[in-house]
Amino acid sequence: MVRFEDEKLVIEISDSCPVERWINIHRGICDILRFVKQDTIINENFCDVVDFLDEMTPDYDFAKKMLEPQKSKS
Repeated sequence: MVRFEDEKLVIEISDSCPVERWINIHRGICDILRFVKQDTIINENFCDVVDFLDEMTPDYDFAKKMLEPQKSKS
């Protein structure tokens, strides 16, 4: 689902294995970008795709927190 908020685009994908899904999407976009050549870029949308990929990439501190064990919600 996609929703728009003030100065924000929010994309939610329901999945039973969200981490695996995120990794697969991220890897797939990277694979596609490897085939892009200067003469095949049609318009400025390419920059939007690269920006999207960058937004999907956690910064160092957040990635470190991803290694911490999940606390139970009980």
